[in-house]
Amino acid sequence: MSAWITLLAAVAGGAIAIAGQYVIGKSERTTRRAELVLDQCAQLIALSEDFRTRLWEERVLGQTDRTASWDIRAFRLAGARLRILCGDQRVLAALDELKASGKELGGYWRRGDIDADELDRRYERDKVAVEALAAASAQLVRRRLGAL
Repeated sequence: MSAWITLLAAVAGGAIAIAGQYVIGKSERTTRRAELVLDQCAQLIALSEDFRTRLWEERVLGQTDRTASWDIRAFRLAGARLRILCGDQRVLAALDELKASGKELGGYWRRGDIDADELDRRYERDKVAVEALAAASAQLVRRRLGAL
């Protein structure tokens, strides 16, 4: 009888260890994915702010070709990664708005013949879009990882 109890205890202990490893592994994967999503959001925010800074340098300081040397490839890559990694509709909607506002701002600036009020409106729209992405990604991280 004690052999059966010992065997049962060993099986139960093994099952508990396997279940624990599964739970820990799942938690680590969730944390890693949330970190990757947050990293892509941060990259998009930084690149968007960099573009607006470059635009300001051209507009106010008179520097040339600052926006032309902006890293659009990195922006597109971070956006694609975010779209693949994240299924959250608020984050994806914020990403779509950020891309649209950036395209509108950059296209208007590059065309020449600028109306200052219209440029300011587009500049502000892009700034609001960046803030919306930051808020949506922060909320997603808090939901996934708990309050930080």
